[in-house]
Amino acid sequence: MNPKQEQLKEDVYWVPDAAENTELNFDDSVFELIPDCLQPLFIVASNKQERDVILLGAITILSGCLPNVYGIYDNRIVYPNLFAFIDAPAGAGKGILNFVRYLAAPIHQAKREESKRLQQEFEVKLNSKKKDKDNQEGFIPLPPCKMLLIPANNSASSFLQTLSENNGAGILFSTEADTLSNSLSQDWGNFSDVLRCAFHHETVEIQRKTNKEYISLEAPKLTVFLTGTQGQLKRLIPDAENGLFSRFMYYSMKSVPKFRDVFERRGTIPGQEFMQLGQQIFILYELLNRLGTPLECHLEKSLQVEFQNKFAALLESYFNDTGDRILASLHRTGLICYRITMVLSCLRLFIDQRANPSQVMQLNQSDFNVAMSLAKHLISNSAKHMAEMPGVNNDIVKYRKLQFMIEMLPDTFTRKEANEIGEGLDISLATLTRYLSSDAFERIGHGKYRKKDAQMNDDEPMSN
Repeated sequence: MNPKQEQLKEDVYWVPDAAENTELNFDDSVFELIPDCLQPLFIVASNKQERDVILLGAITILSGCLPNVYGIYDNRIVYPNLFAFIDAPAGAGKGILNFVRYLAAPIHQAKREESKRLQQEFEVKLNSKKKDKDNQEGFIPLPPCKMLLIPANNSASSFLQTLSENNGAGILFSTEADTLSNSLSQDWGNFSDVLRCAFHHETVEIQRKTNKEYISLEAPKLTVFLTGTQGQLKRLIPDAENGLFSRFMYYSMKSVPKFRDVFERRGTIPGQEFMQLGQQIFILYELLNRLGTPLECHLEKSLQVEFQNKFAALLESYFNDTGDRILASLHRTGLICYRITMVLSCLRLFIDQRANPSQVMQLNQSDFNVAMSLAKHLISNSAKHMAEMPGVNNDIVKYRKLQFMIEMLPDTFTRKEANEIGEGLDISLATLTRYLSSDAFERIGHGKYRKKDAQMNDDEPMSN
């Protein structure tokens, strides 16, 4: 047994280093299929996991920039809005995700300028009213506070009021998840229930004794993008029973023990590609905002059947391996997959192809394929995070061991190699045989196997 196997036998939560993780990256085919407008963003990525989180971050932020776009899922109206959490230790490179904010910045800036204009008009009216002693009747309402990017350091009533003043829409963006955790831990700031309801666009209400304050918001359209350490994630979502857990997409970045070339120029101006796409998104946002009739996204019948079959197979596989704790995450991953398809198809149709919106938009098959590929990774990441939560059942912990085994095996391997790694993980021979017969592996000869989703090492440099 090698030292890493001995360590893992003692601690089921050990994570292999980045150089060994060949299964954790998104498939290369994903980056060949995504809309052209996203391609320039990856110039700032220096390795595959940075490329992955840029894609996930961009899709999440852009899901909050598509007004008047909806679909019908599980007989309910749903909007593109997504929740994502990127966890990373120090030095993993998550700072690169600050760039994705630029995608929504032009919309946010335009809203802030509108808010300033409304405030100035309010002050003029108020001063005029004070000077006119003969006209003291009538109440001048405070102007709405317009914004798209909502601070995480907020009280519950202020957060909901902000959403209300922005037609129920906004992006909760924070690169330090503790900011949100600290707010949620306070009585005045606990809006965890608001986040849970907002994911499904359910009506949220808050009533306060002070000033008899009552705020109600129907069909909120909230996007949440957070980054932080695993410790911050556990403070935000302390256990898997917390309803927030299954609403998030997860990606875990690993430390890469290399000192990057800090003087290398990737692109001309830092973040320029994100700024340029942000300007195009602003134009699209204005276009969609002016639609008289909301645009309905539709998935053709053959893709509906494929969607049903693949998620039914995923559900059966995960339920057999982990039990019922994973079901909430898996069901919501289906909705997340559908929303990702909506986001990508909007980008492809309206930015790549410069089409004009109509009442119905057919979702693109390539975008559907990308979303299905990402969904496979997202549910796997959810299961891994769940295994690290307190109070989970043994099946999920066993599943975590299976994932470690997959990560430790080479792309092609022998049964003897699998036996040695399985022994180090306390996996019985019978269980190992069942694992090798699963969809994760392919038998290529007598006692020889291959991982079906073999990838290159995730610390391999990106080509420009």
